[in-house]
Amino acid sequence: MNKRVLIISSAYMRLNACMQTLPGVAREAAGDGYDVMPGGRGVTAALTFRALGVDSILCSAAGDDMFGQQLYDFLGETGVDRRFVKRFKDSRTGLLLNVNENGRPPRTLRFPEANALISQEDIEAAFMSYPDAVYIQNELPGRLTAFAANLARNKNVPVFWNPCPSPGRRADPPQVRLEAAVLESSDVAAYCGVEPDEYSKFLPAALALASRVNAKYYIIRIPDRGAFIYDGLHTEMAGEYPSTYLDEDGASTVYGAALCAAYVKTDGSVQKAAQLAAAAYAYSSSTKGEITSVPAARDIIRFLKKDR
Repeated sequence: MNKRVLIISSAYMRLNACMQTLPGVAREAAGDGYDVMPGGRGVTAALTFRALGVDSILCSAAGDDMFGQQLYDFLGETGVDRRFVKRFKDSRTGLLLNVNENGRPPRTLRFPEANALISQEDIEAAFMSYPDAVYIQNELPGRLTAFAANLARNKNVPVFWNPCPSPGRRADPPQVRLEAAVLESSDVAAYCGVEPDEYSKFLPAALALASRVNAKYYIIRIPDRGAFIYDGLHTEMAGEYPSTYLDEDGASTVYGAALCAAYVKTDGSVQKAAQLAAAAYAYSSSTKGEITSVPAARDIIRFLKKDR
């Protein structure tokens, strides 16, 4: 029987627009193309769990509009348990508008819409799925993140906290004992004031993070170095795999979800989980797109064989 993970996060439709340059004020310019597809961190995480052989249960929200139906249908078609993706009447589905200007980093406009309507009652209902673990990002208001984490611990369900990078947005960490806190090195300083930008700072950063976040394991992904793992007493490094860095959009989410998936499947082997997550990140960041870069187990196996 597959392990079950409850993902408590957001769900969006994503509009990716490509153009040579943005027009000035009161001007217009022709774009090079666009596409519309499901996306966002919650959806990407749910797809990652499912692709790696874990039953993914998504607790999120959508509107009763056309986008909401497309999103709901997509989740069903991909095998994600969508019973707790609530369709809010007379509401619009969340939208991510990504503008990709030639030669510049993409700009993103985020419209939460139905995601802002999720309640504690909706989260409590999702626990009727009897998950083996709960996976929380930083996509919902802090009070809901705290409620979900407390509810999980009261039910003795391990909590994985993966606050994926969100420039300008920092969610307070849940004030409960976490099974694992999984962060990008660039985000660590925002929580503890120490940036692990060189080897001598890896342990001080983990110690500072541990003073703010209560977890069994702290996993800090450090680009081109691997993952620094700290359990309160011991440290170890998990290796990195080479990437072309074609498109890192979504790769951090894939990393956190892959680590959690491998951890619950191996009954708590954090080293094995970090190794698989590193391979998943390398695959995802070497593949174009967000949800299109989610690796299946066979993709990771092929990637690892190629790396030998």
